[in-house]
Amino acid sequence: MILLAALVFAALSVVTAWLEQVLHRRTRDQPLRIWQEWFLLPLARVFCLMAFILLSGDALYGLRGMPSPAELLDAAPGRSDRLITWLFFTGLLLPAIPLLRRAPGLILPLQGGAGVALVFTWLAAAAGFRGARLLPDLPTLLLLAALSGLAMACAHLLTQVVDDEVRRQEIYDLLLLWLQLPLLVVYGHWLGGQLPG
Repeated sequence: MILLAALVFAALSVVTAWLEQVLHRRTRDQPLRIWQEWFLLPLARVFCLMAFILLSGDALYGLRGMPSPAELLDAAPGRSDRLITWLFFTGLLLPAIPLLRRAPGLILPLQGGAGVALVFTWLAAAAGFRGARLLPDLPTLLLLAALSGLAMACAHLLTQVVDDEVRRQEIYDLLLLWLQLPLLVVYGHWLGGQLPG
């Protein structure tokens, strides 16, 4: 399930990157460009993340026989809207933090992690578990930081063969999106590990 979800995420992110380039080339009006950059493209990225979370099923949390994220969304009205809003505004607000502005590679794991955590709160409630923590312990935080650094290093290394600087940055951004998906899986498994067997 996670492999299928990752493949769908990769395909959707390629389409989103292509859409971004097309809109950037064809849009001359400044207000329209601002609308695209602050609403349309962030919303497209939200749907990429939602597709990954929903298609991963309960495997995202390392669990079997538990309600899947899609079932949890259907279990109560308004949850889909809440998840979209949560992911959208998280994606808008995170770049405003000065530290993250200098390290944009951290934005997707944090935004995706926020979505994974929100769905987990619904999963924990469905399981009747009330002692869930959302902030990982120190070993998990160190593992996530190492994986994030490895993803950035791999994306940098793989794009060094591209001569054009603009094209290299575009490919780097896309590769970084894909290479950071394991962070969401590790975080999801850590969350799921809190639920009683």
